[in-house]
Amino acid sequence: MSKELRKMPEMQRMNRATMLTYSLLTFILLFAYLLEFIKGDRSLGYTIIFAIFNLVPYVLCVSAYMKNKTSRIIKYVMSVGFSVLYAFVLLTAAVPTTFVYIFLIFFMIIPYGDLILCYITGGIAVLANIISVIVGFTTGALTTEDLAMIEIQVISVVLAAVFSGIATSVIGKINAQKMEELNAEKNKVDVLLSNILEISKGISDDIEAVTARMGQLERSVGITRDSMHDVAAGANDTAESMQQQLLQTESIVEQVDKAKEVTQTIAKDVKETELSVKVSKQNIENLLTCVNQSEEASLLVESKMHELTDSTEQMHSIVEMINSVTKQTAMLSLNASIEAARAGETGRGFAVVADEISSLAKQTSEATISITELITNIAKSIDDVFSAISQLMESNKQQNHSAETMAENFEKIEGCAVNIAQVSESLEDVVAVLAKLNEVIVGNIDTVSAVTEEVSARASQTLSESEKDALVVEEITKVIVNINNKAKQLKQ
Repeated sequence: MSKELRKMPEMQRMNRATMLTYSLLTFILLFAYLLEFIKGDRSLGYTIIFAIFNLVPYVLCVSAYMKNKTSRIIKYVMSVGFSVLYAFVLLTAAVPTTFVYIFLIFFMIIPYGDLILCYITGGIAVLANIISVIVGFTTGALTTEDLAMIEIQVISVVLAAVFSGIATSVIGKINAQKMEELNAEKNKVDVLLSNILEISKGISDDIEAVTARMGQLERSVGITRDSMHDVAAGANDTAESMQQQLLQTESIVEQVDKAKEVTQTIAKDVKETELSVKVSKQNIENLLTCVNQSEEASLLVESKMHELTDSTEQMHSIVEMINSVTKQTAMLSLNASIEAARAGETGRGFAVVADEISSLAKQTSEATISITELITNIAKSIDDVFSAISQLMESNKQQNHSAETMAENFEKIEGCAVNIAQVSESLEDVVAVLAKLNEVIVGNIDTVSAVTEEVSARASQTLSESEKDALVVEEITKVIVNINNKAKQLKQ
């Protein structure tokens, strides 16, 4: 069945099939009787009457069909018109088998399922056959020898009418049952469609909610991706800063080593100065008992004073160097505190080390001030010693007095030398502590650098995963949008 035929109403399809078969039957019968007229078996008047009974119902059916293809009149006009033609042919036919024509009309009206039409057509056919039998016996065309054929004729027509009625009734019941089933299916389909629309609406609402959530997720992934960009950049900057700080720490190590060497030199010079002071003191005592040896003792003291002056100048240089190291250490402590604050929780230990370095720098600065004061006192004492020696050389009369003065001065020098020795030892200890702390700082910087590199690697990995998640979110969003559009179309 073609698509166009399936779209036709049921009555139109039956009328269309009926008109095709009725047209074929009408023109075949007309052609057959015209052929009999040509052969001389039929007269012109009979042929014209036959043509009228044959064509008039057909023309009426065609006219009704052209006006309305679903018209119910067509089946009645065709049935009644052909029944009249059948009765005319049956009563005037020379061949007794013409009664079978009615079977054709039964075949055409059965699909309509119209029981009344079937009974009307069957009744006309049975009545026409009975009348034709009576007329045949009356005119002598039939005899008792034709009774078997007559029985077959009448019984066949009656059975055909009954069977067509039964078939029509069964078809009607089947059609009614099918209509009930179709209505039930229609109700089921309506309920199913209603459920589908309701579910579709729910799905559409859920999809819209999911779409909103996906939008929020997409924005969150974008924020995470931007944050990871910043974290990766900050980790790289921190790693670079750690490398620079490591270089600066190495420079500090060199300065600490130099300070250690200078401190050792100071300690050595102080010990030598202490020995010289003791020798000079002994010479002063000998000078008090032996005037003749005063000149030689003065010369010896003068020589030692020159050495002490040189050592004092060296101590000034060392103090300046210590001041420089102290300033660099304080600057390192400040930088370390800044880096520790920037590192946050990871740099807390580094901040403690920075505070210790700052404290040590402060102590070193205070010790340097003390050393400077001591050196100043030493320089002053040396000037006094030179003054005493000059007085000793100028006048032997004042030698005893000058010797006593020098003895007092050397006692002061001895005390200062002892202080210098103690400060030198303290400074050496401070330098040792600084060296150890610097080693700890270097270790912490290496640890922070390693952690920073690890954070940078993790940040890069997280950034890559965030970008992949962003792509996945975009794809899921597109799929959800497509599903939402389809759900809306289904709802419409």
